[in-house]
Amino acid sequence: MRKLLARALKGRARLHLTEVDQGIDLLIEGKLAEGLAIAEGITAFCGTHGIARLAVDDGIGPETRWEPEAVTITLGGVAVPFPSGSFLQATREGEASLVAAVREAIGAVRVSADLFAGLGTLALSLPGKVYAAEAGRDAIFALKAGAAQAGRAVFAEHRDLFRRPLTSAECDRFEAIVLDPPRAGAREQVTQLAASKVPVIAYVSCNPSSFARDAEILCKGGYTLDWVQPVGQFRWSTHAELAARFSR
Repeated sequence: MRKLLARALKGRARLHLTEVDQGIDLLIEGKLAEGLAIAEGITAFCGTHGIARLAVDDGIGPETRWEPEAVTITLGGVAVPFPSGSFLQATREGEASLVAAVREAIGAVRVSADLFAGLGTLALSLPGKVYAAEAGRDAIFALKAGAAQAGRAVFAEHRDLFRRPLTSAECDRFEAIVLDPPRAGAREQVTQLAASKVPVIAYVSCNPSSFARDAEILCKGGYTLDWVQPVGQFRWSTHAELAARFSR
């Protein structure tokens, strides 16, 4: 990669490498030089090193330069199309621990919701029928395509839960709700949940501070925090993920 970028890169760049089903997905955020020699160099590099996909984002979105077959990531046994640079859990072991904790928290429910669903890391591992909401358009379309191809009972909706959270009445339709928000937490959605009648909530968080704030809102709304499980999946880092169960 150093040899390739020494010839091709114009200025600085950020590199994102993700382990996908087909190998390594490489996204370069930066500008590359043009020309036949550079294009041939990219092709040779990808072919030699078994790269699944190479895409370049010079500021207007990822442009695929190499992808011999469609790139996917397997989540819950389902091969989901993987948009360049999409969010995943940091490690497979950490992901498995979080999925197990969430499944333990909600039990064998028939109808549940996964809010801030992303590509479906949790939604595709839940039992019964699942409603999945996510603000990222590429992610939710990928989840919808993967679930449909696999015949999974997942209804995926493109929805910004910060601006348009599920109302308490909408939440009442589910036997359990799973939350996995970004570091900012889910104040707007949690406020609606606190006023709902949902029996069980499973909350996954990568920020103990925003989790504590949201947990306080739920507890003041009548929920009990049953347990919290830390997951140390961020290698070479002091950051920790956690999963928690609330019930009423």
